[in-house]
Amino acid sequence: MDKCEHVPAEVAAPRSASCEECGSTFNLRMCASCGHVGCCESQAGHNSLHAQAESHPVIYSMPVGSGFTWCYEHRAYLT
Repeated sequence: MDKCEHVPAEVAAPRSASCEECGSTFNLRMCASCGHVGCCESQAGHNSLHAQAESHPVIYSMPVGSGFTWCYEHRAYLT
């Protein structure tokens, strides 16, 4: 997917170097809207729980810029 209206105009900076809920440092995801750092769905899924609870659908794999961008609303990777 090329364009997504859910990507914020300014992407937040990561708030942590580990999952804010469980402390994991493996396969982290960062919320593009507020910088919340959570673990991926293959662990406890704290990133998706945050996205649902806060209505922040766009995440980046960490470190930001080295992996993928995902939109939960579109259920698609962004390019």
